[in-house]
Amino acid sequence: MDTAELMGAIEDCIAALPVETPPQQLVLGLSGGLDSMVLLQLLTQWQQQQPGRQLQAVYVHHGLSPDADAWAQFCAEQCQLRQVPFQTIRVTVTGSGNLEQKARTARYQALSALINSPQRALCTAHHADDQVETILLALKRGSGLAGMAGIAHHKHFAAGWLLRPLLSFSRAQLTEFAKARQLRWIEDESNQDLRFDRNYLRQQVVPLLTSRWPAFASTAGRSVVQLAQSQQAQSLLLQPLLVKIASGRQLNLTALLQQPAILQPLLLRQWLAVFELNPTADRLTKIQQQLILARPDASPEIQLAGWALRRYQQQLYLFDPTELQQLQQRYPSQVIRPGQPFLLADGRTACWQADPMAWGDLACYLPLAVKPAAELQLEYGLLSLRFKPAGATQSKAVKDWCKHWQLPPWLRPALQLFCSAGVVQAVVAPPQPQAVGDAFIYSQITAVQAQSWLSIAPAQALASTD
Repeated sequence: MDTAELMGAIEDCIAALPVETPPQQLVLGLSGGLDSMVLLQLLTQWQQQQPGRQLQAVYVHHGLSPDADAWAQFCAEQCQLRQVPFQTIRVTVTGSGNLEQKARTARYQALSALINSPQRALCTAHHADDQVETILLALKRGSGLAGMAGIAHHKHFAAGWLLRPLLSFSRAQLTEFAKARQLRWIEDESNQDLRFDRNYLRQQVVPLLTSRWPAFASTAGRSVVQLAQSQQAQSLLLQPLLVKIASGRQLNLTALLQQPAILQPLLLRQWLAVFELNPTADRLTKIQQQLILARPDASPEIQLAGWALRRYQQQLYLFDPTELQQLQQRYPSQVIRPGQPFLLADGRTACWQADPMAWGDLACYLPLAVKPAAELQLEYGLLSLRFKPAGATQSKAVKDWCKHWQLPPWLRPALQLFCSAGVVQAVVAPPQPQAVGDAFIYSQITAVQAQSWLSIAPAQALASTD
């Protein structure tokens, strides 16, 4: 295998990035296996060819193998021989299920912290045989065009890029290169474990295919390139439609259902892809049937790779894991003291005051029929209490007002009720996640009837006036 050809592939991969100034700081994900050792050798030469180029190598220690410490030490020694900066990052993989996927997710999360600018790129040693395995796994899962497009030569990653410069070369070619240059590498014993789907394909299926068709990996790679081009063209054509039906993590279902039926799943998939979510065909069908086509009064939810899709009215909402954790929090009641600022559950600052404009235009003010010498209690999510907002003709349970206000069900447990002597004086809903709407704020009385005021303002707004 010719070194110049491999080096040319690295240069071409970097030059193909859609930027005026290609990255000059590369981070190699180093496992110590044959493929990554070949790439370490090549990138060491790449770094030495021009001043200003930087290279570092990282071993991600999953703690899954008893040999992991020895592998990390091997990688450190090989980098020291080549004068390449090296570090080991330890991650924890827990739980059962797809261990391969969990390890991969943990690995890329750890590496993403190192790609903190457009001038930095992560390099991995994926090759043509990996591409074949990925295509076969996509077929097994029933993947669509995005899944069948396989492993990309390059793509956005963290604040920079992810490069796979060896994707056009087979493992046999890389082995030839490594042996000719007497490179050393380690063998991961888990690669022989046929319980893992990728290992089964690597050991049992792909050898049969290549024995019958020696150029199978190369021709399959050409198909992947064409599929990737089709995927890119489809995304470009769908983008103007997606802009009309989606805003951030909120999708208008009425607008979606007005599109031709054949485009609806494609638009849904493209919207989810913005957040790096790629559901299987079965999962996407479930989203369509159980969320999009649900009854208008239903509030279903579907989990997707740690995220959640929820429907309310004719909107589909996407919540990331952090937002889900916040929505699941429960808050204790508290006694409110006059003149003492306190934090609401959503992070805003509030204060029970006699002065209706104590914080100027920064705040909103709720009139209360409570004298400052009386008691005021903050309760959360007591939806059975009755409430009569100013201007209303009748008193109803708070849960009924929530329906009238069209407050999404997931916000109702965090609904903040200000009570005095068992009477709900004011109701304050937390702002909806993703800034999709203003907070719901209702008082029992009008301003002219006020005996005191509840002032509410963003904490950062108050801090700026200190």
